[in-house]
Amino acid sequence: MAKSSEQVTSLFPNHLAAVIRWKDADEAYQAVLTAARAGVGSVEITSGTPQAFELISRLRREVGDSSVVGAGTITDSSLAKMAVESGAQYLVTPYLVPEVAEIAREAGLLLVMGATTPTEIAQAVAAGADLVKVFPAAPIGGPAYIQAVRGPMPDVPLWVSGGVGILEVAAYLKAGAEVVGLTNDLFRPELMTQHAWGAIAELCQQALSAAGVKQAVSTPV
Repeated sequence: MAKSSEQVTSLFPNHLAAVIRWKDADEAYQAVLTAARAGVGSVEITSGTPQAFELISRLRREVGDSSVVGAGTITDSSLAKMAVESGAQYLVTPYLVPEVAEIAREAGLLLVMGATTPTEIAQAVAAGADLVKVFPAAPIGGPAYIQAVRGPMPDVPLWVSGGVGILEVAAYLKAGAEVVGLTNDLFRPELMTQHAWGAIAELCQQALSAAGVKQAVSTPV
């Protein structure tokens, strides 16, 4: 793997990533800012979110070193370059995209590459992934699938996302996942449209507790 386990841990100190995929740029920004201030440790803005790369740059300025900011749904080299220019601290692909690996390597960024089957996981590692995102984790078997994959692949750092719920965080980590990505169960549509940032902050605290984080400080937006 291109990055050491210490470097992976430094980017995901709480083994969590708050992942936003949303239709409104302002709401998306407030949601990830809330998660960053709640202490999740790492937030990801997907490229499908309006003004995604502008939001990444803005968030980097706002949170400084208190939270890591990544770019998600990076499906080609053009998006990868835009993510690097925006100041993203790691790149995430939804599936195998070998061309993104070279850009991540040149920029010195951690790469999370999507895969589903053991064969694809091995291909992601060969392509240069530092973490392999098993996606969509829930529909293909959840924690039991991760535990099964761990058998023949005990040393591949895995990120899980896709239908993952806050109440399942502990089970995924116990099964061997290194990072749990939370999207719709954290940034719930009804809370987003109501601008219920306090409620989202509370969900962040629940996720941190599920990940075994003993103390987490929440700062109001």
